[in-house]
Parts: sequence; C-alpha cells; structure tokens
Amino acid sequence: MNKSKRLKKSLLVSLIAAVGFFSSCSDLSQDPYGQQTPENFYTNAEQVTSAYVLPYVYMQSNIYQVHFQVHEFVTDEAVVPARYGYVDQEGQWIRFQRHTWTSDDNWIELEWNYLFQAIGYCNQFLSDMDDTDLGNMNLPVNKEQMVAEVKMVRALHYYWALSSFGNVPIIEEIGEPSPETRPSSEVFQFIEREIQDNLLLLSEKGDPNWYGHFTKSAARALLSKLYINAEVFTGTPRWADAITTIDAVLNANYSLDASWNDPFRINNQSSDENIFVVPFDANNAQGFNFIQQNLHENILFAKYNVDWYGWHKISSQKSFYELYDENDARINQWVVGPQTYVNENGEEQPIMNWSGEPMVVTPEINQLVNNEGGEAEGVMNVKYEIQPGGLSNMSNDMVIFRLADLMLMKAEAIMRQNGGTATQEAVDLVNQVRSRSFDSGAPGAMYTTSTLTLDELLDERGRELAYEMHRREDLIRFDKFTDAWWEKDVSEEYRELFPIPVKQLTANPNLEQNPGY
Repeated sequence: MNKSKRLKKSLLVSLIAAVGFFSSCSDLSQDPYGQQTPENFYTNAEQVTSAYVLPYVYMQSNIYQVHFQVHEFVTDEAVVPARYGYVDQEGQWIRFQRHTWTSDDNWIELEWNYLFQAIGYCNQFLSDMDDTDLGNMNLPVNKEQMVAEVKMVRALHYYWALSSFGNVPIIEEIGEPSPETRPSSEVFQFIEREIQDNLLLLSEKGDPNWYGHFTKSAARALLSKLYINAEVFTGTPRWADAITTIDAVLNANYSLDASWNDPFRINNQSSDENIFVVPFDANNAQGFNFIQQNLHENILFAKYNVDWYGWHKISSQKSFYELYDENDARINQWVVGPQTYVNENGEEQPIMNWSGEPMVVTPEINQLVNNEGGEAEGVMNVKYEIQPGGLSNMSNDMVIFRLADLMLMKAEAIMRQNGGTATQEAVDLVNQVRSRSFDSGAPGAMYTTSTLTLDELLDERGRELAYEMHRREDLIRFDKFTDAWWEKDVSEEYRELFPIPVKQLTANPNLEQNPGY
C-alpha cells in the first residue's frame, strides 16, 4: 500500500474518532451545537478542525446505515426477505420491495432526518466561520478551502434530498423557522450554483489532506450526477453539460484500476479510480458492517474466520443476478452455489447450514414473507473485500463516486444526444470499463454500435455499479423504476419520489406533501 495514501486516510479516521458520533434530529431549525458560540468555542485549531470534519463524520455514521438501505431496497438490486424470524422493520422492507411505503414509514423519516441534520451541521459551521478569525491557527487547510468543502458536503446532501423527495426546503441559516418547500427546479439551481461558486477553492487529488475530502474532481462528479439526472429533476435535459463536466474529471489524475474489484479492496485508499469515498476503520470509524448484513453467519465464520453474527439480511433478486454472463469476472461478487472452506489441514470442506446439511446458496428466493426455510436463498454480495479474521465493521472505505461510473454516464449522455443510438465514442467508453472483467477476445465481451442500446447500457450499469447506491436513480432515469419485478406489481409513477414524512408535515405546516401520498 502507498504510505502517503495510508497516512491521508489515517488522518481523517483519527479526526472521526476524536469527534465521535452524533444523534439525528427532525427539527430543521435546531442548532446542533447547543449553546456554544464562535467566541467561546473556536479558540484553537483542534476545535476548528473538529467542527470542520463534523459533517464528514455525520455522513460516515449514517451513509450505510440509513441512505444505503433506503436507496437500495426499493430497487430490483437488493431485497430483504422476512425469513427465519428475522424482524423486517415492521414490514417496511416488504413495503420497500413492493413500492407500497407510506409517509409513516420510519426509514423514510430516518432518511429525511439524516439529510437535513447533516445540512444543519454544515450550516452551523458556515455561519460560525463568517466572523471567526483563524489567522493565528495552524490548520490543516485554509479557511476558504474548509468553507468550500463544507458547502460541497451540504450540496451532496441537498442532491440526495432532491433525488429522494423532490421539492424540499432550502435552508442556509441555523434557526430559520418553518422553512417552506421549494420547487425541485429551484433546489437544482441552488446545488448547481453552490458547486460552481466553490469548485476552484477545493484541493485536488494528491494535494495535502485530499483523501476522503471533497476535491475539485469530487465536486465535478457531483455536478455530473446533477446534470445526468437533470431531465428527471427539472424536465429539461442537460446532456451536453454532463459531458463537459465529466470530461474535466476524465482529464484529471484518475485512471481505471486494473481489476473491477480493486476500488473495493480492504486498503482501497490505494485505488486510482475512486474519486470520493467515506473512510471507515473497523476500530476507530465504525458503521460499515457490509459483510454482516449480507453474509450468512456460517460463511463468515468458516470461510473468513469472522466470529460475528452474520444476518444474511440482504439478498439480490434472481433477475438481477442473471444480468451477469458466466464469463464476466464481476459475477464473482455474488456468493452462490455449494459453499466450502479450507480447513487447517488444507482440505476443502462443505459449510453446513443450520440443519447440519451442506449449504447451497440459490439465486431463487421462494417467498418474500414468512420464509422460514430460506437461510440459503438469494445470492449474497461480497463486492467489498473481506478481511480474514476481521470484524463485522469493515475498514474498506465506502465508494461514493468513481471513474467507471462517470465513463458510463458520459456514454449515456452521448447516446441520448444521438437519439438513443450508440456512437463509437460511447461504445469505446463502455468497453474500456467492461474489458477488465473479460478474457481478451471472449465472444460477445465487447459491445459494438449495433449491440449497445440504452436498455443494454442500463444493464451494464447494474453489473458494474451493483450496491453502489445508483440503481434507484438509474431505473428512474431509464423509466424502469415502476416496472413489475419479483414480488412487485407495476407501481404508480409518483413512487419515483418518497413522501415527506408525516411527522415533518405535522411539525411544519409550510411543507407540502408530494403528490400521490
């Protein structure tokens, strides 16, 4: 591992450990710092730095535990069957799968609270910096860069709020009473302006303290996401702007990793492909228990010597698993078939299920509800490398933006500008990403201008970006989100947005519920 990259990660992790975890709150006007003021709090560099990284810390404590769940479990990519007595959040995971959620559902409220509490932490820091003199402090970065970074963290959470809820309040000041719902087009413009106004104040890959922080390329990646989804958000496509912004990242200091799974290694701070990540550490920055939520406990213990209870809470639907060709190396991210381990004598032995029989994981899931015999039903994901003998909380950094996604996005924007037809440039971009997962010359491995369609591109995005929290937006953008799939009928178009939580509507009469709820 590159020593400088290890040190850059350890710096942010140490700051995260120092700041600790913070509880969420549903009051959009609340001051998250209580009675502290800039005059009595920001007296040394340590206090300023703690406040500066607090929005990053809060993201680290909620991104997988809340945001991932809400954006993955409503797609065809991930499903949480109610099996062998597993408590399914009072039926919320079932409602997510079937698109029958309501404004009373707790996980939708958690998503709202997470997003706006993160925005609140950003607003507090930005407000405090207005009149705080930091000239005599030895800070890791200058004040202007800190402010720009925090504005980008705020823009990211506003982006997710726009994607999740559409029309949301725009709150830039702490203590703003009863903020009003703003049209999604206005929220879009706010995010766009924030990124454009602050982008040049950010660092870039390779600068001091860049890792795990918003850089110019991370900001451009966020802006690219905004533009690629512009037609959904505002009714007006911005394909050319998406291409221009993506090109700026493609011309920066990033390159595709040699293997499809290099961005997800235990030490993935060495990745040349990852643009923005949320750093985790099994001991000091916990919250990323990916393997615990995905794997059966017998597999965790026997194969990886991870002595923690594995839930096998999350599976993938058979139809999504079947998007992968057997010659596609990315199919290896799925646990399927007979399960074995190598014992201390070097002998391969079967992993047993709870009934004492050899475990065979099947792509089929027989029942969504009351699945008492389904412990080995549904493929399990191991995209993030597992540390043998490790902990349920992982040290892999969670990937938010990476180069492969942007290359596929550019291909899509080119095709949409061309009436949905692939150009050679679009094909080349997709094939660059795809080629590392196939043996050279494998039949059908590479696309041509006649075989790459928009539907095929959507499937390719699914194969490449599984479990990276892009599938919901992709399905909406490709007009597939309301389609029928396993244990789900065709759903209403209004399901493309979540409802404003009923508790928020009760607390703030200026909020307007989304249509259909």
